[in-house]
Amino acid sequence: MNTKWMLLFLFAVPFTVIAQSVKRVPVETKMEQVTVFMKGAQVKRTAKQTITTGKQEIVFTGISTDIEKQSVQVKAEGKLTILSVRVQRDFLKEQEVREEIKTVQNRSDLLVEKITLTSKMLEVFKQEESMIIKNQQISGSTVTLKPEELRLALDFQRSRLAEVLKQQLSLQKEIDEMQKERTKLLNQLTEMNRKFDLSTNEIVVLADVKENATVPFEITYLVQKAGWYPSYNIRVKDVVSNLQLEMNANVYQTSGENWNNIKLVLSTGNPNENNSKPIMSPWFISYMDAQMSNTMKQWFIGGTDQMLTGRITDDKGVPVPGASVVIKGTNTGTVTDANGFYKIKANGTSQPLTVSSVGYNVAEFVAGTGFMNVALKQTEQNLNEVVVVGYGTSRSDDYDKGYVERKKEVKSIPLQITTTFQPITIQYEIEEITSVNNDGKTNTLSINETSIAAYYEYYSAPKLDEAAYLTAKISNWQDLNLIPGETNLFYEGTYLGKSYLDLSTGSDTLLLSLGVDKGITVKRTMLKEFSIKKFLGSNRTDTRQFEIIVRNNKNVPVNLVLEDQFPISTIKEIEVDDLKYEGAKLNDETKVFTWNYSIDPKQSKKMQFSYSVKYPKEKKLQLE
Repeated sequence: MNTKWMLLFLFAVPFTVIAQSVKRVPVETKMEQVTVFMKGAQVKRTAKQTITTGKQEIVFTGISTDIEKQSVQVKAEGKLTILSVRVQRDFLKEQEVREEIKTVQNRSDLLVEKITLTSKMLEVFKQEESMIIKNQQISGSTVTLKPEELRLALDFQRSRLAEVLKQQLSLQKEIDEMQKERTKLLNQLTEMNRKFDLSTNEIVVLADVKENATVPFEITYLVQKAGWYPSYNIRVKDVVSNLQLEMNANVYQTSGENWNNIKLVLSTGNPNENNSKPIMSPWFISYMDAQMSNTMKQWFIGGTDQMLTGRITDDKGVPVPGASVVIKGTNTGTVTDANGFYKIKANGTSQPLTVSSVGYNVAEFVAGTGFMNVALKQTEQNLNEVVVVGYGTSRSDDYDKGYVERKKEVKSIPLQITTTFQPITIQYEIEEITSVNNDGKTNTLSINETSIAAYYEYYSAPKLDEAAYLTAKISNWQDLNLIPGETNLFYEGTYLGKSYLDLSTGSDTLLLSLGVDKGITVKRTMLKEFSIKKFLGSNRTDTRQFEIIVRNNKNVPVNLVLEDQFPISTIKEIEVDDLKYEGAKLNDETKVFTWNYSIDPKQSKKMQFSYSVKYPKEKKLQLE
């Protein structure tokens, strides 16, 4: 009989068939590889064990407590039949872990008692100090003491008060030292609870062995408390150089077992997603209610709707999936995806948003036009952690401090990876051996760096903002195998802030907004000498003329797209005429006109436009 691999998925089988004579064989496994999905991970373990003929319980120890029981697979090569597989708790090892934690906890509790007792003694001496000071008014003003008696009384008070103050200082010092020691113990407890290998499950395989042999085993299973998400560093040296795009993978896990010295594979798949195709249902339409609210009208018509985007994490930077993001005071909301990202449509910016998730405090913030990061605090107090920001580097994860430090350019050498394309996913196989601890901290791995040819262009709408925004257009971006994610922007060596790489465009050209460039100045001014008001009969005519001056203070030529707009009348009594926009292209539907210019170094460009509005003179009209 040829040897072959035998595979069995986990299933529920009553174990009443196991006789008392069945031998229990404990087996230690080695973690070989972990495939991390966007949410969840698959762990692969291997082992070799000599087994004898007959029925045996082969017990694989040290397995995660976060295991998905239905996902367990066991392979064995040899002359044996796997009858059943089950997962059970290893209570003995769990007890050992808890006992060690309990020892540290007892030390902390003992310190609390000592601190309490010492604080009481300190209070006694403070009361004595108060009493001595009050008694300095020796028996009131009606008692006259002899000089010798007064000297003795003052000597006693001075001596005793000095002793009392000395005792207070000594006790306060003891309290401070014990507080420091207790803080260390609390830090140790936090690390033990987070980093301790809590893998206290066992996988028990009932096998019928046909002959004595050393059998290789392979075990795989899924864990849920793990995942990864991409982030990018976009660096632009100047507007004539290629754009540098660095892709980072942020890996985290609290699965109950440490991933020590393993082969790490990152997959864009998500085993938790619904894999069933959608079913089209009949589409019934009817008249819209005449009492529909203004908010709903603006939603359907378009109005000033804005797409608000951002990311929700915990205070250690780990994404919070399934968090509820709601516009305060409305029923408009969404939930975050597996990587904590959200997109919500709102009627304009400056909308107050409320974020909530199980196990976290509710957070409120005002959304702006940019990409918004929000860190939720857990309901239980947590101490600061350390996060890996580059392969082999770490720093404090205090939120505000981290924000400042992230403004510095931190470059790491990309890891050697092999990219594998599968029908619906991409896998990045990291060639270096990697470790990821069971502590929930984010490990950032630099996995790719690409130099991309980009077309740089400045955009300005000075009516809204007298600033020039640098944009980069990338052709054939689909070949880069990007994933939507958070980006850090660097221009000319300066950190500009954060943005979001949105790949939902259907165009072959990807547009990246790189932020404001102070090297391009824009000024929009109304020319009052040419802006006049006339009255003719029952009508009034307002004429407005504007001048826009753009200056390129850089040492290289730049391409500029500049937009402005004419008003659009919605009432027949209001007429908009005499549109002048020399050198620009007008959109007849939106009345937005656009200039496209190339501006040489240290040169300026001047543009003018004008229009007139006629309307009844008894009416008031808001222009600008």
